Amino acid sequence: MLGLASITYVVHAAPLCEPRDLGCAIFNGQHSVAAQLRDDDHLLPGSTTRCANCHSQTGAADAFAPPLSAGNLFPAKSRRDGPASSYDQATFCRALREGIDPANVLLRKAMPHYRISDTECAALWHFVTRP
Repeated sequence: MLGLASITYVVHAAPLCEPRDLGCAIFNGQHSVAAQLRDDDHLLPGSTTRCANCHSQTGAADAFAPPLSAGNLFPAKSRRDGPASSYDQATFCRALREGIDPANVLLRKAMPHYRISDTECAALWHFVTRP
């Protein structure tokens, strides 16, 4: 007989974004961006690909992945045993699209590859890096 495992999802209450704040809307999932996992062409449901599902902006203890903030993206540091590097807008957008960090290190396979436009990526970059 097969038993079913119970899965609990932690859902963080996402603040509503100002209507003109596209970056906030993408981060919190109010504006969905198509994405799939590496080596898989199937699109993921939009509810699973919002940034806030895995990343916080404050370094919350229950976050699955590093915070998306200026304090975490700008300083040069080693990620996954690669050489020290820091993000700029171009490398941030490359990481979202291709799953490769600024030092050419592959991000975790759990990181979706987004079909994000230049406008959407710039808005998200400005949202996560603003003071």
